Amino acid sequence: MSQPSFPHHFQTTQPRELLACIEHAAELAAKAAEDHGAWRWLVIAMTLAVQNACLCALDHGDEYGTKAMTRTDAREVKRWTTNGRRGPEPFAIREPRIVSPLELLRRAGDPYFLRPPYQLPLNRKVTEAFDDLADLRNTFLHFSEDGWTIDLREIPPLVLVACDVVRHLAVTQPIYLRHAGPRHRERVAAALDVIENAMLSYPGMDPSTGA
Repeated sequence: MSQPSFPHHFQTTQPRELLACIEHAAELAAKAAEDHGAWRWLVIAMTLAVQNACLCALDHGDEYGTKAMTRTDAREVKRWTTNGRRGPEPFAIREPRIVSPLELLRRAGDPYFLRPPYQLPLNRKVTEAFDDLADLRNTFLHFSEDGWTIDLREIPPLVLVACDVVRHLAVTQPIYLRHAGPRHRERVAAALDVIENAMLSYPGMDPSTGA
């Protein structure tokens, strides 16, 4: 991507955000065993990584990103495009309301939104694990006077499921690579390897089962 025309402006894309999240998560995972505070940010980074991976896949070929919008916003945009883009541009194009991370995951696993082989293979275990990860992320994002008490052994299996999601959408069956930067797939894969190795080697984890 070319540099922005103004030196103090930050410019990014969904693939770039996905790569930033997963590489940051790899750095956190590598030190999580010694630095317990890193787990909080690892959970946040991995939830964002899954969210961005789903957005990268769903937005491919979708000019206005309607596949990730709320149904109301998507209908508004589709009505405008069907009418030949006559009249004012819908507000949803400038300020789209994106569905929840869990709904993004479900849509990435729905052939209506993402066709095979790019479609994410979903099952109850994946959905429930990511729901738990997102709930934990929400807990960490809210201030608590008393702090939090978390059994860290519960987190690695959730992170491993998130890794599986990102690996499918960004490494195994990426649909969006022409919009990504050089070596995007290779860098995502390398970061995932670091995260998975760190999670599987965490005390209490069984490397043969990932739990």
